[in-house]
Amino acid sequence: MATHAFHVIQRLSRVLDAGIRTLNSTLRRASTSKQTRIVMGPNNERIIMSPYGEVSYPETLIHEFVWNNSENYPNHIALECGINGKKYTFAQAKDATSYIGRSLRNMGLKKGDVVAIVAPNFPDTILSFLGTLSGGFIVTTVNPMYTVEEMMTQLLKVNAKAIITSISVASTALAAKRACLSHETPFIVIDDKIGSMPEGSIPFSDLITRGKSLPPVNQDRTCDDIAVLPFSSGTTGLPKGVMLRHRNLVSNIMMVQSSIDIFRFPTNTFQEVIPAMLPFFHIYGMNAQILPRLSFGAKIITIPKFVPETFIDVLEKNKVTALFCVPPIVLFLTASPLVKKHHFDHIHLIMSGAAPLAKTDVDRFYEKYNIDSKICEFRQGYGLTETGPVDFIECGEKYSSIGHNIASCQVRLVDITTKKDISTNGQTGELWVKGPHIMKGYLNDEDATKNVLTEDGWLKTGDIAYYDEDFDFYITDRLKELIKVKGFQVPPAELEALLRTHPDVEEAAVIGIPHERYGEVPKAFVVVKESKKSTEEDIKNFIKGKVSEYKQLRGITQLLSTITISRGF
Repeated sequence: MATHAFHVIQRLSRVLDAGIRTLNSTLRRASTSKQTRIVMGPNNERIIMSPYGEVSYPETLIHEFVWNNSENYPNHIALECGINGKKYTFAQAKDATSYIGRSLRNMGLKKGDVVAIVAPNFPDTILSFLGTLSGGFIVTTVNPMYTVEEMMTQLLKVNAKAIITSISVASTALAAKRACLSHETPFIVIDDKIGSMPEGSIPFSDLITRGKSLPPVNQDRTCDDIAVLPFSSGTTGLPKGVMLRHRNLVSNIMMVQSSIDIFRFPTNTFQEVIPAMLPFFHIYGMNAQILPRLSFGAKIITIPKFVPETFIDVLEKNKVTALFCVPPIVLFLTASPLVKKHHFDHIHLIMSGAAPLAKTDVDRFYEKYNIDSKICEFRQGYGLTETGPVDFIECGEKYSSIGHNIASCQVRLVDITTKKDISTNGQTGELWVKGPHIMKGYLNDEDATKNVLTEDGWLKTGDIAYYDEDFDFYITDRLKELIKVKGFQVPPAELEALLRTHPDVEEAAVIGIPHERYGEVPKAFVVVKESKKSTEEDIKNFIKGKVSEYKQLRGITQLLSTITISRGF
């Protein structure tokens, strides 16, 4: 197939995709004193341990974990809308999530049913998530930028039993619901003040109002039950539902907190303030930013879409203490005339993830605003949806690396040819990780699960890496086919399958090409059928109506035949 001819190109692109409590008694220290962080596993695995050691975490459900300490600061603001100023205190937010869970149960949903949340970042979006979990259900987060067809695919795969959306997205979500779910499926809508409530929908506010008079839900779930089903393409192929347990989410929060203990609980005079512009449907926004920071008492200011004026307005009106970004936002901070030095007066951390951040971009930031790097630190994270998501953190010393594996995250490097473990610095191999944060598997896809998860719990990341003498890791290549556009996954297989449905296209292959602002963008190589004369714009427009904006093709090259494709590489 033409797709395979381009795998070589796919491997040249970099990726930053977004443990156990005690070592198994069979692990033994390697004899080489220089490599004290490498231990031998029961099958002679060379396991690279975290410099941060092991971490404990509570055996609890993620929504209970989020509110665990909230009684110490009940009147602090937990959630605030960066658009309309709507606020919830921690006490109000905790109660609201309980009421939401009760109302969903009262609608007839049963334990373990899947609720699809299809909404931008609003306080009510986060309450929907935690409320759904409190009712004993599973959440699947759906990209609100999806087309009807894309939403339908996910809704069907998870067998969704209810939808929670917002007015701004409701028309698309309703069309998807009508096309693939039963008429009785509850359709709940958050009032984002952007239009009128669709006929027949349930106002989200009713869940909170009605839930106050309903009996509490019996918490008959365990931390090993599935909590959330975000979608990821994994190392290859079409998007798949990633089964993340409550344990995975809770443990990963504590693994990160133990590794970079720089956030503080609220006091009478202090509270962390975090703008949430990273999309909550994405695992980075969900469990690297919003849920962890709520768990430790931060004020989350939701931003439904990154609009420069809105973002600057939030910085201007609030004493923001930390930023969670992707590289394009960091570039915006140094390039935009709207950003001023005083916006960073209270910021002690800027965390970047989803794609590599260059040292030159960080240096440009420090130089422009004359900020001390010890006061406002840059850090980078590496992880995957399948790992809940964080595996590595780089602490602002080696920007080309992904840093060290976090607490309780074990690592192996496996030679892609010999399949033997590597224990020599500078030598490359596929990065494997293990810990309590590793997913259960892919929903209803045993083959895909077996391809990435070993029987003893190692997850194969599909990334090629090496480590240096300090055990800082570096991604050099990838086995993955994914294209990363602004941090979002674009699976070539999805676009290739769509291209082949065009009546004039005989064969197609899609690759990622470098882009100054977005990291990568998709480009297609197509073979047009004999006597057909579709133009590049014809094919682009055909794709445009079927996928989200970030998946749209930025270039098309027409080839004479599939032989041309195969011989090109």
